Amino acid sequence: MNREKKMELRSTLFRHLDGIAIAPTVSALQEGGITNFIQDNPHFTFQEIHEKFEINSGYLNVALRLLASQGWLIRNILQDCEEIEFELTDKGREAFSLAPIYTSFCEFIPVLIEMDRYLFDPNAGLVQENLQNLMEDYRSFNQTYPDSNSVGWEIARHLEGILAGPILVALGMSEYFSECLENDGKIDDEIIDESLPLLSSVMDFFRLLNWLETENGQSRFTDEGIFFIRRSAAYGVTVSYLPTFNQVSVLLYDNPNIIWQRTPEGLETHVNRRMNVWGSGGAHSLYFRKIDEIITHIFNQPLDDQPVGIADMGCGDGTLLMHLHNVVKNQTERGKHLDIYPLKIIGADFNKAARLASSITLKEAGIEHSILHGDISSPSAYAENLQDQYHLDLRQMLNVRSFLDHNRIYSPPKKPFHDRICNSTGAFAFRGRWIPNNELKQNLVEHFAAWTEYVNKYGLLILELHTINPELTAENLGKTTATAYDGTHGYSDQYIFEVDVVLEAAKEAGLIPDPQYQARFPDDELATISINLFQAGG
Repeated sequence: MNREKKMELRSTLFRHLDGIAIAPTVSALQEGGITNFIQDNPHFTFQEIHEKFEINSGYLNVALRLLASQGWLIRNILQDCEEIEFELTDKGREAFSLAPIYTSFCEFIPVLIEMDRYLFDPNAGLVQENLQNLMEDYRSFNQTYPDSNSVGWEIARHLEGILAGPILVALGMSEYFSECLENDGKIDDEIIDESLPLLSSVMDFFRLLNWLETENGQSRFTDEGIFFIRRSAAYGVTVSYLPTFNQVSVLLYDNPNIIWQRTPEGLETHVNRRMNVWGSGGAHSLYFRKIDEIITHIFNQPLDDQPVGIADMGCGDGTLLMHLHNVVKNQTERGKHLDIYPLKIIGADFNKAARLASSITLKEAGIEHSILHGDISSPSAYAENLQDQYHLDLRQMLNVRSFLDHNRIYSPPKKPFHDRICNSTGAFAFRGRWIPNNELKQNLVEHFAAWTEYVNKYGLLILELHTINPELTAENLGKTTATAYDGTHGYSDQYIFEVDVVLEAAKEAGLIPDPQYQARFPDDELATISINLFQAGG
């Protein structure tokens, strides 16, 4: 497959992710009559729409910003947390006319949430029937809009994503087709078990997408099919938030606290954490090269000047810790002297399932480690627990974390913020409340400041997620994951700022990035991932 074809398929993947966020948003706005209001009032302000509808302002702001990211609305912040102007675009007008197609697909989300169970259930006949009906709706809609420059074509990619994303994740996590991928895409007829009705229909769906072909009785994945099957983990994080997307209507019009509810066992209900960890772990590999460069620099310093170990707050499934340990062991001066200077490996996570997953990963890799509960919002408690349980000083560690600072639990700033300037275009909420961007920036400054004393000696290595201006997203559909992550994080009270805003907040808190080890992905204005090694700079 040539480079141009891979870029085309990668663009389709990004549009699939867009669809998982956009479909339930539009469906919920339709349900409440908001799309009709926008069509009748193509120029409106936030206050006008908020006065018209009884709605939670924070999540309404998130929803309208998502529409702007698709180019359906033009969004202009007049006064942070006071007033925003919106204008319906020609593209938006056409999109709203086609938007009812989303509803039936969104009604299928409860099944998609449990796709891993239904896919291998011999009694999933009713689910199979519903999927076949949606496949037919998709087929008809897709054939109507073959022009890739049309709004209908974009919506068809959204519909694909709603179905394909959860299916690919279920197959990827189960490794059901792993042998096929090693066998040039050839599918052993024995694994297409006709007693599994939904799996049979999934094969039909793959044929519809031209991901699967059958010739002379032999089924095999096409090059396109192999491309998407191999990248199932790329859907993992977005699909893991389907429980949240299934509640968008409730978040908008009813109970803003629903995502905070727990199961009787104390598990989260807004996200499939196991799936999230799996998807996040797969994403790490994309950024390891830059992180490796930083790690080798630190652990090639004079041995007495090096950190005692590596402490990963938000350790997930332990993939990053395992990788960093191996880099130190095999590629650094420290690795030659581990008998005299052993490397302490510390994993901390708020989530019990993640702590267990990390422990398993590290144990299977033969890496000595310590795992403990930790909350990124409370570094002092984390440091105290580490000292009490393992007699280790957090200040003597290289502190690392990946995709976590935006997931801190919001708390009101302790210092005044009303005169603070914040140039973010973001939309942020906490339990339905619209958080002003300048307030959130002050919260971030104080969050970083709380960590400063613990990273004063060896620094803080952060891999972080970001948003970008929705106008920029709209101009680059198929080239960025911004829409998907604005949706997953906006509706679940997480706070992804633009790269520059995060760097400004860190600097004010006394954390200065080492310019030698800064990286952005992609390395342009569409950057939604950054890597920084922060040092205390006063």
